[in-house]
Amino acid sequence: MPKVTNQLGLLLVESGFLNEEVIGKALQRALSTGLPVGRMLVLNNDIEEKILNQILEVMIHLRDNAMFTEGDALEVMIMMKADAGGSIKEADRAQLKSFFNRKNKPMRVGELLVRSGLLTETDVMNAVEEGLATRRKMGQVLVGNGFISVDALEMALTLQGGIHGGDVDVSEAAKTLREAHSYPDSDDDDES
Repeated sequence: MPKVTNQLGLLLVESGFLNEEVIGKALQRALSTGLPVGRMLVLNNDIEEKILNQILEVMIHLRDNAMFTEGDALEVMIMMKADAGGSIKEADRAQLKSFFNRKNKPMRVGELLVRSGLLTETDVMNAVEEGLATRRKMGQVLVGNGFISVDALEMALTLQGGIHGGDVDVSEAAKTLREAHSYPDSDDDDES
């Protein structure tokens, strides 16, 4: 098998979640299908979707927080593995829960797009993974791959700013985004 060079794959191997052979096979399948490596790992039942989402959260934190190192990321992932295996210490479980607690954290644009119904969680996670792999922002990936329009992204970012500033309620922002950018259902009764 070729040496693992994908950051997701490296973190999975170094934390003990998976071995290089499993990652290598997923990388090959990802290249042949065009799907992200993480999605291939989920489809192959190598990891659970919840675990992939948490690992991508760790990778986002690694990308966005200069004080959070790759060593910190590995430490979190090792605790995740212990938790999945039922052998985690109570103090580590509390630390993990705190790390993944989204309360009091700013609304992400992907969360808003999911709440509005414009995208699924899978769409967002695939875009997050692709963005991390290609060092592009998720919005660039979503627009570049045709998931949303530039106008929808700009509106979502504006609404996100309003939510962060306390000027807009999350539910109202999602409704506004959905009404402005969702595709109308086709209605066969309107045809004459």
